[in-house]
Amino acid sequence: MSESYNLATGKQLIEEICKSDFYPQFIAQIQKDLNRAGMDHVIKSEKPRQLFSEIASLLLEKLHNDFNEFLNLLYAVDVSEKEIRQLDSESSINIAEYVTYLILKREWQKVWYRNRG
Repeated sequence: MSESYNLATGKQLIEEICKSDFYPQFIAQIQKDLNRAGMDHVIKSEKPRQLFSEIASLLLEKLHNDFNEFLNLLYAVDVSEKEIRQLDSESSINIAEYVTYLILKREWQKVWYRNRG
């Protein structure tokens, strides 16, 4: 894992998003980028805390079965290549969790910047 990430960091991000009025826009942004990446997945999580697990499970499945869709999602979301390179784990579960955090962080940045003023 990256030195700056652990599972608690992902949970803190979700907590921040939960406190915001922009959660529906956040979900819409994630769904839009899933669709742009060619993923036939509809977000089912009704509670923000379930969202992290849902996205991580989706990414784990893509890592094992359709790596091109996994890469397409990273491109669609515009995840930082520098942050991806900080990953120092070969465990597919750790990769899925770390990339989930990066995706949610980037999607939150898009929504937050769009609504901040």
